[in-house]
Amino acid sequence: MGDDALALVARLAHVMVSGSFEGTVLAERRLKAVAAAYGQQAEVAVLPESATVTIGDRTRVVTAIPGIPPLNQVSAMKGWVGGVTEGRLSLAQAERELYAIASMPLPYGWPWRILGVVLFSVGFGLSVQATWQQVIFTTLTGLFVGVLVVGTDFYPRLRWLAPLIASALVAMAALYASEQGWISGGPIALMLPALFVFIPGDSITMAMLELSSGRMTAGAARMVQSLAALGVLAFGPVIALAALGAQAGSLSDVAAPATLGVLAGWLGWVIFTAGVMLVFGMSLRDFPWALAMVLGTYGVQLLTVRATGDLVGTWLAAAILTAACLIVGRRRHSPPVYVLFLAAFFVLTPGSHGLRGLDTWIGGHPIQAIGDFGDMFGLLAAIALGILTAATLLPAGALTQPGHRLT
Repeated sequence: MGDDALALVARLAHVMVSGSFEGTVLAERRLKAVAAAYGQQAEVAVLPESATVTIGDRTRVVTAIPGIPPLNQVSAMKGWVGGVTEGRLSLAQAERELYAIASMPLPYGWPWRILGVVLFSVGFGLSVQATWQQVIFTTLTGLFVGVLVVGTDFYPRLRWLAPLIASALVAMAALYASEQGWISGGPIALMLPALFVFIPGDSITMAMLELSSGRMTAGAARMVQSLAALGVLAFGPVIALAALGAQAGSLSDVAAPATLGVLAGWLGWVIFTAGVMLVFGMSLRDFPWALAMVLGTYGVQLLTVRATGDLVGTWLAAAILTAACLIVGRRRHSPPVYVLFLAAFFVLTPGSHGLRGLDTWIGGHPIQAIGDFGDMFGLLAAIALGILTAATLLPAGALTQPGHRLT
């Protein structure tokens, strides 16, 4: 029994490290809870890219490259964990079902996923600049990035270079359009939306959250990896400037005047959420829940930021979002907390400030770049503290329901 339980918990650990979506503390709690469901006491240590599980005198170590898990698998996992911890699944059944969940394909084929990247980019782009030039440029560059992202499924070795290739070519297109006078404003605002799918905002925020809660090794590792990912994206414009023979000063961050009206922001986040569903494999039945969280977060952020300023407003918005996700996620038939949280988290967008800062620095505007970096770390702290505030103030039951925990 102990060996079989160890095998099950180790497999679950591999799935969780591959997704890396719960954070190290909550991942350890879940692994221990699954072991306890089968009468075993497990000692568990989880890092962002590995986990060590010990039951009795046997130890298993698993490693994986962390990333965002397919959201249809996350939804299926909620029911699986509930079945295990409530005693409805034998050990053999649990092992078979976990294998089936880990093997679930994405619910949408490659053409839909390419469309998803386009919607993801265009939707976010409307929050950057609500203009037709932003929509048109981001549609075209989002289509290219979508083909590149989906192409990595067929050519996995391309995955490591995809962010650099995308960043260089998108920057080249934006700089060329700017040089030809085809656009108003600076090229950086045009570049960001199509590259947003590569920005590790969730990983950066998790790093701050783990550092704030005393998980220094995990938090520092995530932060270094996230900053390295931003550095790769920022190197693309360097290549673009060299290829075009352009001056660094042409890489400016001047916003074009909005022309699409106030409703464009709301419509943009609807489009964006549809993109998240297609890109990350969210089940169609979970979409209305996710959309409600996105629009609710956007509305709350508008009100709180207007009333209290960026940092306090973001802290309040993150706390309210976290509380809503934890409360709704407790319901048996609602999506799990992570599915509710992911798309709405992007509304807070801390990672884009980091890439904007790096690109602005390359463009020869160090003072503005320092301001962007300051904004990023301020928002990271506000989001992390908002999550911790909600998790601390809510009743313990909101955090301990099987399968309902938050990233």
